[in-house]
Amino acid sequence: MKKSESAVFSERELPLVSALKTARNRHSFHMPGNRAGQSFSAEFRSLLTYLDTTELDNTGDINEPNGVVLRALELAARTFGSAQTYFITSGTTTSLRIALAGAFKAGDRVLLGQGSHLSVANSCALLGLEAVLIRQDALPRFADGQVSEAEVLRSLKEEENLAGVLLTTPGYYGENLPLEKICQAAHALGLPVIVDSAHGAHFAIKVSGKSPGEKNWPRTALSQGADMVAQSAHKTLPALTPASLLHLSQAAIDSGRVSPARLAKMLPVFQTSSPSFPIAASLDYARDFVDHDAAGYVSRLLDLLAEFEAQLPPGLTRDYIAGDDPCRLVLDYSASNCSRQEVFKILDAHRVDVELIDARCIVCIPPLDTPRESFIALGQACAEIAQAGQAEYSQVKIDLAQRQAFLRQGRTSLTLRDSFLAESAEMDFQNAEGQRSAGVIAPYPPGVPLLWPGEEIKSVDIALWQDLLDLAYDVRGLKSGKIEVLTGK
Repeated sequence: MKKSESAVFSERELPLVSALKTARNRHSFHMPGNRAGQSFSAEFRSLLTYLDTTELDNTGDINEPNGVVLRALELAARTFGSAQTYFITSGTTTSLRIALAGAFKAGDRVLLGQGSHLSVANSCALLGLEAVLIRQDALPRFADGQVSEAEVLRSLKEEENLAGVLLTTPGYYGENLPLEKICQAAHALGLPVIVDSAHGAHFAIKVSGKSPGEKNWPRTALSQGADMVAQSAHKTLPALTPASLLHLSQAAIDSGRVSPARLAKMLPVFQTSSPSFPIAASLDYARDFVDHDAAGYVSRLLDLLAEFEAQLPPGLTRDYIAGDDPCRLVLDYSASNCSRQEVFKILDAHRVDVELIDARCIVCIPPLDTPRESFIALGQACAEIAQAGQAEYSQVKIDLAQRQAFLRQGRTSLTLRDSFLAESAEMDFQNAEGQRSAGVIAPYPPGVPLLWPGEEIKSVDIALWQDLLDLAYDVRGLKSGKIEVLTGK
């Protein structure tokens, strides 16, 4: 008897396909915001495989927008409040690279927060930009090392010969940096402000409810004066990974801080010449969702979050203050004395997948249409976490050390390209004190550097890295106990 096609298919070795199939029927509290495609309408899901095509007369070219592509971009610009918006189908890493290349030239000094994503360090190295790191005095709330408004304003006054500023907001944990005064100060100096708002695409939703979260709904970076903003639509909206939006403000064009012609020229330089039409179409879908449906979903999600928070067991609390992203759920589990590894096991047993677990917090990114049953499963897992702790056990000191790493002295200006291209050698990281790192050292997620290329490795760094590895962190830049260090003078 001839085997069916599905039976033959199931006998073949498809490791990635098989692994991804196991992700079905689980509770998603992580990106992408399309909830494994369940957030898309049935019609759009049925169309997805038919949308994969190339640049034709009736489709247009995403890198050279005209016709229907241009109309989709015009609608997106209206929704997100920009003068011009671009669809980037290869992620916000590419959006930021295009923005940096569009605004700066090799050798320019760009003011950065230390909480910038590791892709920013890579982009500065690629483009030959000098990274001027904002000096931090205040201990950041979370392990993503977000800077304060006062620290940015001070650095704008203290640093000389700056060409511009790149800031990250919201942070991985949902905390927001007020931008209005920063943009005013930078613009007074003639400097463009680029914002990595990868986690803030949903701030463009026009909420109208009366819940505390809706009344304190965060403002977009564009509305606060940013010149260019990069957003990962796939993180918080129904869009395919890695759908990204790059926005340019009218004020940036009028002032001459950013040339739209130069920016457009950079699109085909950094984005593939074959951008994905399904991903671009999902950006069009996400924009329509923001325009017509999203506000109702936000209202329902905030109600579910309030209901969930009210039922948290002793030992877990929600870390949220006014101004944070009200849709981000950050659970401080430190009082439970439960280990990070045990938290992973408990969540997995309840078929709950979260975005990040650090030494103190569980970070959840609930898609806007998260069903109640997913919150019930998360709540059951939290009840078990609260009971699973060990007396006298605490990881708080590791969380504190990770946050203190952003206060290290000596971080001023780094010519990252020199370090990336210099001769290097591999050695045991335990023996690397006094050496200079050849690359970024960053727990992933969130991918925020604890050490930047060219920085000296200190004993406190080595101790922290070992603690993180002992907690089963994935630390980029450390592989099998080895680290790349610079060998040249």
